[in-house]
Amino acid sequence: MTIILNGGEIASRVAEELRAWASSLRGSGITPTLAMILVGEDMASRRYVELKARRCRDVGVETQIHSLPGDVPTGEVVEFVRRLGEDPSIHGVMVQLPLPEGVDMLTVVEAIPPDKDVDGLSPTTLGRILIGGGAFIPAGVEAIMELLKRYEIKTEGRHWVIAGRSSILGKPLAALLLNKDCAVTICDREDPNLVDYMREADILVVDLRRKWFVKEEMVKESAVVVDMGNNYEAGRVYGDVDFEEVKGRASAITPVPGGVGPLLISMLIRNTLKAAERSRI
Repeated sequence: MTIILNGGEIASRVAEELRAWASSLRGSGITPTLAMILVGEDMASRRYVELKARRCRDVGVETQIHSLPGDVPTGEVVEFVRRLGEDPSIHGVMVQLPLPEGVDMLTVVEAIPPDKDVDGLSPTTLGRILIGGGAFIPAGVEAIMELLKRYEIKTEGRHWVIAGRSSILGKPLAALLLNKDCAVTICDREDPNLVDYMREADILVVDLRRKWFVKEEMVKESAVVVDMGNNYEAGRVYGDVDFEEVKGRASAITPVPGGVGPLLISMLIRNTLKAAERSRI
């Protein structure tokens, strides 16, 4: 029987753990705090930041939302990020992406101190993940690993195929897996051998931004399929995997919505609590 990887159910369990952790920190005089920077007036980004703030409050983490105009120079955003990073009362700093045209993303995220980069976006963080050093894992990567762990799905020593080479998911996931005794193939949507690679996966992670692109014949029998697709049409979200067609072939599969998505904010909050815990030292 195929296992449906229910991220909403796992997120509810994780929330209870986070709530207890935040309460313990507050009891010791530490108020875990996450600062979020929103540049411009993108309504989807604003709604997502506000959702993060609500989820933080629900488990006892303080938030600060700092809004900057869309025409702000990159240098001013960098200076603002640095000020937040130097504030000892703030444990996590994150910049909501995407940034407006004209604001250089790489320059901005480089300004986040690694010990407060709870969204795992900076080049320093990626480098640390690659060499197996201590770093906050990007929320999407951490959410995948957490979901598979909670369902007791073996991840090490297996062949992972990552379809999608984004800097916030595919690349850091590949870097993490290289240090976990895994064979890793990473490819992108334009790769002429994409489908052939996918058919070889023990664990297939798909992040292609192509609605229902992955069909049954593209998936190895009994593979684990993790759908990171996020395709919006008429107010609904669709995955990259044709769930109804593929679920009979996979040993485990994430639905969209309701798969990895519900865990993304939970992982961001958990990293903030880790950062707050380390501030004791």
